[in-house]
Amino acid sequence: MYGCSCCGYEGMLHRHGHYDRNVVTLHGHFIISIQRFLCPCCGKTYSLLPSFLIPYFIYSFDVVIFCLYSIFTLPKISGYVCKVLHRCNKQCFITIQSICFFKKRFLSKIHEINSFFVSIDIFHHDSNLSILSEDKASAILIIKILCFNNNSCCNSSFNYEYFRKMPKYFLSS
Repeated sequence: MYGCSCCGYEGMLHRHGHYDRNVVTLHGHFIISIQRFLCPCCGKTYSLLPSFLIPYFIYSFDVVIFCLYSIFTLPKISGYVCKVLHRCNKQCFITIQSICFFKKRFLSKIHEINSFFVSIDIFHHDSNLSILSEDKASAILIIKILCFNNNSCCNSSFNYEYFRKMPKYFLSS
Protein backbone atom coordinates (compact mmCIF):
# COMPACT_ATOMS: atom_id res chain seq x y z
CA MET A 1 0.00 0.00 0.00
CA TYR A 2 1.14 3.51 -0.73
CA GLY A 3 0.42 6.64 1.31
CA CYS A 4 -1.37 7.35 4.57
CA SER A 5 -4.75 9.07 4.46
CA CYS A 6 -4.42 9.94 8.15
CA CYS A 7 -1.17 11.97 8.22
CA GLY A 8 -0.48 12.45 4.51
CA TYR A 9 2.69 10.36 4.48
CA GLU A 10 3.73 9.68 0.89
CA GLY A 11 5.57 6.42 0.63
CA MET A 12 5.13 2.71 0.98
CA LEU A 13 3.40 1.53 4.12
CA HIS A 14 5.08 -1.32 5.98
CA ARG A 15 3.58 -4.79 6.23
CA HIS A 16 2.31 -5.25 9.74
CA GLY A 17 1.09 -8.81 10.02
CA HIS A 18 -2.22 -10.33 9.05
CA TYR A 19 -5.39 -11.71 10.56
CA ASP A 20 -7.90 -14.35 9.56
CA ARG A 21 -11.40 -13.32 8.62
CA ASN A 22 -14.56 -15.41 8.24
CA VAL A 23 -16.50 -14.77 5.04
CA VAL A 24 -19.88 -16.20 4.09
CA THR A 25 -20.53 -16.09 0.34
CA LEU A 26 -23.44 -17.32 -1.75
CA HIS A 27 -21.69 -20.69 -2.14
CA GLY A 28 -19.63 -21.33 0.97
CA HIS A 29 -17.95 -20.27 4.16
CA PHE A 30 -14.28 -19.35 3.96
CA ILE A 31 -11.51 -18.15 6.19
CA ILE A 32 -9.23 -15.73 4.38
CA SER A 33 -6.05 -13.98 5.45
CA ILE A 34 -6.16 -10.17 5.48
CA GLN A 35 -2.85 -8.28 5.18
CA ARG A 36 -2.30 -5.33 7.54
CA PHE A 37 -0.09 -2.31 6.89
CA LEU A 38 1.46 0.31 9.20
CA CYS A 39 2.24 3.94 8.48
CA PRO A 40 5.86 4.52 9.61
CA CYS A 41 5.10 8.18 10.30
CA CYS A 42 1.94 8.20 12.47
CA GLY A 43 1.54 4.52 13.35
CA LYS A 44 -1.96 4.15 11.85
CA THR A 45 -2.72 0.63 10.65
CA TYR A 46 -4.70 -0.33 7.56
CA SER A 47 -6.18 -3.59 6.35
CA LEU A 48 -6.18 -4.43 2.66
CA LEU A 49 -9.61 -5.97 2.01
CA PRO A 50 -10.60 -7.66 -1.26
CA SER A 51 -13.39 -5.85 -3.11
CA PHE A 52 -15.95 -8.58 -2.34
CA LEU A 53 -15.83 -7.76 1.39
CA ILE A 54 -17.64 -5.00 3.25
CA PRO A 55 -15.72 -3.83 6.33
CA TYR A 56 -17.12 -5.29 9.57
CA PHE A 57 -19.58 -7.60 7.75
CA ILE A 58 -19.17 -11.39 7.82
CA TYR A 59 -21.37 -11.68 4.71
CA SER A 60 -19.79 -10.94 1.33
CA PHE A 61 -20.95 -8.04 -0.81
CA ASP A 62 -22.80 -10.51 -3.09
CA VAL A 63 -24.83 -11.97 -0.21
CA VAL A 64 -25.85 -8.51 0.99
CA ILE A 65 -26.81 -7.38 -2.52
CA PHE A 66 -28.72 -10.64 -3.13
CA CYS A 67 -30.73 -10.05 0.05
CA LEU A 68 -31.44 -6.41 -0.80
CA TYR A 69 -32.34 -7.26 -4.40
CA SER A 70 -34.74 -9.96 -3.25
CA ILE A 71 -36.42 -7.69 -0.70
CA PHE A 72 -36.72 -4.56 -2.85
CA THR A 73 -37.17 -5.79 -6.41
CA LEU A 74 -38.89 -9.17 -6.22
CA PRO A 75 -40.30 -8.45 -3.35
CA LYS A 76 -39.66 -11.55 -1.32
CA ILE A 77 -40.09 -11.78 2.42
CA SER A 78 -36.99 -12.22 4.54
CA GLY A 79 -37.85 -15.78 5.59
CA TYR A 80 -38.00 -16.89 1.96
CA VAL A 81 -34.63 -15.24 1.23
CA CYS A 82 -33.09 -17.08 4.20
CA LYS A 83 -34.35 -20.41 2.86
CA VAL A 84 -32.93 -19.72 -0.61
CA LEU A 85 -29.54 -18.79 0.84
CA HIS A 86 -29.52 -21.87 3.08
CA ARG A 87 -30.20 -24.06 0.02
CA CYS A 88 -27.35 -22.41 -1.94
CA ASN A 89 -24.92 -22.56 0.95
CA LYS A 90 -25.42 -25.08 3.73
CA GLN A 91 -22.91 -23.14 5.86
CA CYS A 92 -24.84 -19.87 5.54
CA PHE A 93 -26.43 -19.09 8.87
CA ILE A 94 -28.13 -15.85 7.83
CA THR A 95 -31.22 -14.89 9.79
CA ILE A 96 -34.26 -12.74 9.18
CA GLN A 97 -32.75 -10.24 11.64
CA SER A 98 -29.61 -9.96 9.48
CA ILE A 99 -31.67 -9.25 6.37
CA CYS A 100 -33.75 -6.67 8.25
CA PHE A 101 -30.48 -5.06 9.39
CA PHE A 102 -29.22 -4.88 5.77
CA LYS A 103 -32.53 -3.32 4.69
CA LYS A 104 -32.58 -0.77 7.51
CA ARG A 105 -28.95 0.22 6.94
CA PHE A 106 -29.49 0.47 3.16
CA LEU A 107 -32.56 2.67 3.61
CA SER A 108 -30.56 4.99 5.87
CA LYS A 109 -27.90 5.33 3.14
CA ILE A 110 -30.13 5.87 0.08
CA HIS A 111 -29.08 9.50 -0.40
CA GLU A 112 -25.37 8.75 -0.04
CA ILE A 113 -25.59 5.87 -2.51
CA ASN A 114 -27.57 8.03 -4.93
CA SER A 115 -24.90 10.76 -4.61
CA PHE A 116 -22.31 8.24 -5.72
CA PHE A 117 -24.30 7.49 -8.89
CA VAL A 118 -25.00 11.18 -9.65
CA SER A 119 -21.28 11.65 -10.33
CA ILE A 120 -21.23 8.88 -12.97
CA ASP A 121 -22.48 9.95 -16.40
CA ILE A 122 -24.17 6.70 -17.39
CA PHE A 123 -26.22 6.62 -14.16
CA HIS A 124 -27.12 10.25 -13.39
CA HIS A 125 -30.09 10.57 -15.79
CA ASP A 126 -32.65 9.21 -13.31
CA SER A 127 -31.11 10.41 -10.05
CA ASN A 128 -34.15 12.29 -8.70
CA LEU A 129 -35.45 9.70 -6.26
CA SER A 130 -37.43 12.14 -4.10
CA ILE A 131 -40.62 11.55 -6.11
CA LEU A 132 -40.51 7.79 -5.49
CA SER A 133 -41.40 5.66 -2.51
CA GLU A 134 -38.51 4.45 -0.36
CA ASP A 135 -38.88 0.87 -1.63
CA LYS A 136 -39.03 1.94 -5.31
CA ALA A 137 -35.99 4.22 -4.89
CA SER A 138 -34.13 1.36 -3.19
CA ALA A 139 -34.99 -1.03 -6.02
CA ILE A 140 -33.62 1.45 -8.58
CA LEU A 141 -30.39 1.84 -6.61
CA ILE A 142 -29.92 -1.93 -6.23
CA ILE A 143 -30.35 -2.34 -9.99
CA LYS A 144 -27.82 0.46 -10.57
CA ILE A 145 -25.35 -1.35 -8.31
CA LEU A 146 -25.81 -4.56 -10.28
CA CYS A 147 -25.50 -2.69 -13.59
CA PHE A 148 -22.35 -0.96 -12.36
CA ASN A 149 -20.76 -4.32 -11.60
CA ASN A 150 -21.75 -5.67 -15.02
CA ASN A 151 -20.82 -2.56 -17.04
CA SER A 152 -17.68 -2.96 -19.13
CA CYS A 153 -16.85 0.77 -19.01
CA CYS A 154 -16.62 0.60 -15.22
CA ASN A 155 -13.45 -1.46 -14.85
CA SER A 156 -14.02 -1.94 -11.14
CA SER A 157 -16.61 -3.17 -8.68
CA PHE A 158 -19.21 -0.93 -7.09
CA ASN A 159 -17.98 -1.84 -3.61
CA TYR A 160 -14.39 -0.80 -4.42
CA GLU A 161 -15.33 2.41 -6.25
CA TYR A 162 -17.77 3.44 -3.54
CA PHE A 163 -15.05 2.97 -0.91
CA ARG A 164 -12.61 4.95 -3.04
CA LYS A 165 -14.89 7.91 -3.82
CA MET A 166 -17.17 8.28 -0.83
CA PRO A 167 -16.27 9.45 2.71
CA LYS A 168 -17.45 6.15 4.24
CA TYR A 169 -17.56 2.55 3.10
CA PHE A 170 -20.75 0.99 1.73
CA LEU A 171 -23.39 0.42 4.44
CA SER A 172 -21.25 2.00 7.18
CA SER A 173 -22.96 3.31 10.28
